[in-house]
Amino acid sequence: MRLIFLFFLCVISSCQTNNQDSKTVKSEIVLLSEKINQNPDDVNLILNRVDYNLNLKKYESALFDLNQCLLIDSLNSRCNYLAAFCYFEISKYDQTKSDYGKLALNCIKNSIEIDTDNSLAFSLYGEINIAYGRYKQAIECFNKSLLKKYNQYKIHHLMGYAFKKLKQDDEAINCFQNSLNINPQYIESYIELALVFQGKNDTLAETYYLNALKIDSSNEISLYNLALYYQNNFLYNKALETYNTLLGFDAFNANTHYNIGFIHMELDLHDIAVNNFADAIYSNPSFFESYYARGICFESLGNIAQAEVDYKRAIEINPQYSFAIDALDNLKKNNLKYN
Repeated sequence: MRLIFLFFLCVISSCQTNNQDSKTVKSEIVLLSEKINQNPDDVNLILNRVDYNLNLKKYESALFDLNQCLLIDSLNSRCNYLAAFCYFEISKYDQTKSDYGKLALNCIKNSIEIDTDNSLAFSLYGEINIAYGRYKQAIECFNKSLLKKYNQYKIHHLMGYAFKKLKQDDEAINCFQNSLNINPQYIESYIELALVFQGKNDTLAETYYLNALKIDSSNEISLYNLALYYQNNFLYNKALETYNTLLGFDAFNANTHYNIGFIHMELDLHDIAVNNFADAIYSNPSFFESYYARGICFESLGNIAQAEVDYKRAIEINPQYSFAIDALDNLKKNNLKYN
């Protein structure tokens, strides 16, 4: 009985501690609000509550306060910057706020006009320009930000991305490498470098993907693209090994199943490929390319009836899919059952 009593005592004690923690968190926001209510025109007090909400990624709540700050002091550079940041973040996940991108631009321009030394404002201005596809303007903003504060590895990375979109690969490579010089653990820059070299079919692509996987062996983007690099270079054993590693992290990756099936088709292992394409279809029932590819396998294996079913299903999903249309026509011409 004593042990049971002690157990319940511990549980009660734990609950009391959790309640105390909850009250502590609650009292912090309540205390901030009480101070603001006593001094509603104190921008610094309101910004304290903005910082609190930003730490919790409550961008709508932070934006509400920031708009109040701007009513009080429209020439506050930090308030304009933070408002732009909130507008931009909200626009990423709430597609109904179609005007928030424009509002972010207006606020960030105001912030820069008020304080031309704000490196963060130039950085954010560059990010917003990337979102609008204005890559040259983004690069100009990033350069201004880096002149004021050079060791911003994410900004070097974003500038590299802008150069890549402009098909200026040498400049992009230099930016991504600058990013890694500052932060050798920044996996995104390894991936972008790999993608650039993969586009050139350069063996350095493999090196950069492997470097990324040393940092995070479960990174699905690196695994998939590395496997695709191997596949495109006919290194089928390495490709299959890498795809299978990826399936260990994402068993229902339809594209991975499809690519494995494609490799088995190339190796004339149509009976195995049939199962791979079936897995791709199970993972994505609208994957019309998989129906078409499985149809080819069935036709090669002499299962004409099932090939017909798969070609028709591919056409049902995508009536404009010419490969399946042609395959079905040829199937009818080449088999007596359709004469």
